[in-house]
Amino acid sequence: MLSPTDLDVDSVIECIPDWPKGPLDDARAKATFDWKTMRLVLDGDTVVCFKHKVWSVLANDPIFKRTPWEEYNRDEERRLTFLRLKRLVDYKLASEEEYLNQPHKIPAFVQAVGQFSWSLIVKRVLSYEYFIVSCKMDNGDRDNSLVDDIMNFNALGAISITELAHGSNTKELQTTATYDPVNQTFILNTPRLEATKVWSGVLGQTATHVVVFAQLYTPDGACHGLHSFMVPVRDAKTYEPYPGIRIGDMGGKVGLNGLDNGFMTFKNYPIPKAALMNRNSDVTQDGKYTLKVRDESKRFGITLGVLSSGRIFIILFSISNLQSALTIAVRYSAVRRQFGPSNGEEIPVLEYQSQQWRLIPYIAASYVLQNFFGSLFLDYVDFFVTAFNATSDAQMDMGAEIHSLSSCGKAVATWMARDAIQECRECCGGHGYLKAAGFGEIRNDHDANPTYEGDNNVLLQQTSNYLIKFYKEKVEEGHSISSYFGSVNYLDSIDSILSTQCSGNLDTIPKVLDAYHFIVCYLLRSSYLKLANQTSTLGDPFSAKNATQVYYLRSLAIVFFEAEALDRFQRFIDEFPAPEEISVVLKQLGLLYGLWSIEKHMSILYESGYFPQSSVKSSPQSSLLIGPSTHIKETILRLCNELKDNAVALVDSFAPPDHILNSSLGASDGRIYENIFAALENNTGAFIKPEWLEQISKSTSASLKSKL
Repeated sequence: MLSPTDLDVDSVIECIPDWPKGPLDDARAKATFDWKTMRLVLDGDTVVCFKHKVWSVLANDPIFKRTPWEEYNRDEERRLTFLRLKRLVDYKLASEEEYLNQPHKIPAFVQAVGQFSWSLIVKRVLSYEYFIVSCKMDNGDRDNSLVDDIMNFNALGAISITELAHGSNTKELQTTATYDPVNQTFILNTPRLEATKVWSGVLGQTATHVVVFAQLYTPDGACHGLHSFMVPVRDAKTYEPYPGIRIGDMGGKVGLNGLDNGFMTFKNYPIPKAALMNRNSDVTQDGKYTLKVRDESKRFGITLGVLSSGRIFIILFSISNLQSALTIAVRYSAVRRQFGPSNGEEIPVLEYQSQQWRLIPYIAASYVLQNFFGSLFLDYVDFFVTAFNATSDAQMDMGAEIHSLSSCGKAVATWMARDAIQECRECCGGHGYLKAAGFGEIRNDHDANPTYEGDNNVLLQQTSNYLIKFYKEKVEEGHSISSYFGSVNYLDSIDSILSTQCSGNLDTIPKVLDAYHFIVCYLLRSSYLKLANQTSTLGDPFSAKNATQVYYLRSLAIVFFEAEALDRFQRFIDEFPAPEEISVVLKQLGLLYGLWSIEKHMSILYESGYFPQSSVKSSPQSSLLIGPSTHIKETILRLCNELKDNAVALVDSFAPPDHILNSSLGASDGRIYENIFAALENNTGAFIKPEWLEQISKSTSASLKSKL
């Protein structure tokens, strides 16, 4: 759902190879739609062919060959990642002009390589794309040589923001850059241990240049806040740090160990005046601070929007991990047979209601979230073009809205993937615990996503602040509520929305959206009133906001995102010319996601009065009470059952090829037992007696004899 182009099945069919024949044939034959057509609906023809190109290059190069059971130590993994990075740069799979004219190829490339190795794509983006964009966004032509060096793999970049004592609170970062007018240089210093730069990807062993964020001081002692500087840190030939810089590798991590995260300190390290990345501000030769963009709202809007790019792509990382895990679990569940009716054959575990309930809502979520990402990415492209157009006045509104949506979107998507990966692992039982299953690597590499680029609970506050600001202006100043991309527009009707009650069952996406809009409005008003009360009681806005997070502002941000994601999915269904059999399944997926998500907020719908008391009635067939909550649960189970026969085709529609997925349980041929046994007998040391075993046994035996 990244590309807005119409379907062109005939021209791209050759880009989608058939899956091999095997035990999954029966499950695939049950599908009510063509999975290749669904893949085109998800990605569009350009992206489908581009991903196939990337995957084919990786498949045909021995350096990218791997097996599900291979094991590496950290040094081996770093070496292999670096070699693969160099090869990836050499291939030049898309030109800069292609990316500019077809920007949806950028996330396609990130996803195609990321599902192979997140260490590799993160290292690639940080050291290559980020730096090229950073240099070209900056003013002047002084960085042309650096861009050339990066493009020719003669230099590698990193970004250094986080410090030992501060991450999310960037205003309190302590690294200093003090201008020296005599030598026309900035002097970088790490004033205390807490100011040590940490977690900089690519910095640990390989980066030659770093975009360093530091507090800019002019000779008069004034601090002008956080600015970025393009800093050479290592000799590109020897990879030795320059005098005045101390750089180290941070060591082993939970995951992403092919990526060398580093720490760094400065001691009176001089960098040229031109190192200041000065698109919006500069320092004169004699040390006067000047602003190039005087409109503070424009500067703020551009900053918010640009900083959103990392969070937007983490949403994509999460969707990719979610889809990889689902592909493995659903394919395995469709083949794995356990138990069955008396005197009958064992049945696939996917036939069990509990397995459907555990997996299929996550399939629905993956479709809704992928559509949300594609839509938000196009909004970001729109913003990116507008932000650097001097004649436009929309930067502030666009940047603030994208910042709000990417903040709550990153939080919900990363948590969704985290939970789904674990559920998928458990759905595959003991075999899912094998390294060769693939879940461990997906889980470990994903584990960074909920915390980097901003802790999720902190990011949710960015969204709730955005919403409270609108409501406060409406209540206290009479302003109407609207935004550039329209995500908050319905909030302008908050009073009329809150005067409604649910009529009938939530059996369509529009009805679920009505309920969601009610919840958002209810939590927005409740949070505003709670915040006002706490401010009056505590006398401190900071303490008041802290006391209004749980059950109020935090929940507000989450339901706002869920409503927006579902709304964008409904718009896609309404506007995209998909075949009827595809539209039917998309509507089922949207409704399932909506009900599965809103079920978590049922207490609010009852508490607020949206579900009237009269809606709970006794069933004529039994003494059970039947109400909206019961109907939602029954509809979720019904949709899971209806989608069961389409489950394999739904994951086939987004699954990467086997050499990318790299799972013995999730291989497209469905030969789970042959593939698992291959992993068992081919893993290092499968049939080898450990050298230490006999030695320790003899030592233990001798010790016992001496004691006797």
